[in-house]
Amino acid sequence: MHLLFRGRKPHSAKEFTVETNETTDAVTEAVTEPGSGHPGDNPPPATSRRGGFVYVMSNQETGNSVTVFTRDVYGNLTRKGTYPTGGLGVGRSYDLEDTSDPLVSQGSLIASEDQRFLFGVDSGSDEVSSLAVEGERLRLVSRVATGGVRPVSLAVHGGLLYAVNATDGSISGFQIGDDGTLTAIEGSHRSLIGGAAAGPSQIQFTPDGTQLIVTERQTNVIDVFPVDAYGRAGEPVRNQSAGLAPFTATFHGDVLMVTEIIGAPGFLGSMSTYHVNRDGTLQVISAAVTTTELTTCWTANSVLDPGVVYVANAQSGSIGAFRIDEQGAITLFPADGHLAVTRNSHATQDMAITNDGLYMYVLTAGIDEKIADPRLPTYVEGTPYCDKMSISAYRIEANAGLTTLKGFGVADDPPRVVSPGVLAPSAGGLAPGSEGIVAF
Repeated sequence: MHLLFRGRKPHSAKEFTVETNETTDAVTEAVTEPGSGHPGDNPPPATSRRGGFVYVMSNQETGNSVTVFTRDVYGNLTRKGTYPTGGLGVGRSYDLEDTSDPLVSQGSLIASEDQRFLFGVDSGSDEVSSLAVEGERLRLVSRVATGGVRPVSLAVHGGLLYAVNATDGSISGFQIGDDGTLTAIEGSHRSLIGGAAAGPSQIQFTPDGTQLIVTERQTNVIDVFPVDAYGRAGEPVRNQSAGLAPFTATFHGDVLMVTEIIGAPGFLGSMSTYHVNRDGTLQVISAAVTTTELTTCWTANSVLDPGVVYVANAQSGSIGAFRIDEQGAITLFPADGHLAVTRNSHATQDMAITNDGLYMYVLTAGIDEKIADPRLPTYVEGTPYCDKMSISAYRIEANAGLTTLKGFGVADDPPRVVSPGVLAPSAGGLAPGSEGIVAF
């Protein structure tokens, strides 16, 4: 489903940035009033910082792959190797639908609980791949068919992995071997309630692993599947979403959090929270609490402040947040719902927070949908469909605010047309249509 919106909420400039090269320790700074939730001047102590890795999946129709970035103690990224998954993606540089969030999902690339393996969807070949993490390198371990068409999201719990397939509206499960090998679980394949019309965006286990949640974006339904002791999913229980176009399915403790692309006013995004009952029904805690941004999609739970969950707003090209209390009720944070913007204010694609909770990385589209999509009134004739994708980066402050860092990206330049509707690849940027990001 492709949703059209008329316009974008403007934001006043609240930040100034000074970009540095990737080898210095002078990270980008920003100023604002203390305690507002906006970028502050209290970074966590340097002694708590350590380097790590960031992984991005290319999702290309010519061959899917995962690119590795090393992260230094100041959050700067250095691009390293790219490793094929062996399968095919669905991102195409000449098609707007397939360069801007072609999977329309969260969880297309995820890590095992012990972070020894990465699992990614190969949507173009209807498969799931498993890659072993070996320092700066990845090694393909296993690739298996999902039994459905166009997998878009994955969920892991212990030795179980589940995929949700978008085109036929189904789920299927796999056992994860000690070496990362994937084996299909007999009897685990189930249809979504909405079938082929469901438009699933995320599949997720409950924290105890006894149930699976799937959001059906196009039918406004949330499926809850029981999972037995053998890892087999049962028949789903139907739950009506509290908001329109439910997207994510993530947890804060035992509380289910679901973003909605369209909130109560009919154009701003929102989030709802639920208690998941043992019989598969959902009890609403907070219903469709509206953001101040457009197209609220991806989420990432704060590590430094467990009461904060960050949200990425695709069409606004911005990051906001909610505070969640012990009962699971949520309120917008900060009061104006706005923490930061992405590189060039381009559309968000996916987001991840590092293990230490100090840095956030947001996969960012290389096109500006507001002027590149001829179906929108803001369309500018001649605007190319594809451009370089990038990674927006932020330091997470003690007050939960975000300070913009350099991230990864290259300067925009005019694309070269190879043939009508086909553009030459942009050197240095991420592949158009990239989906899925994991940070350690």
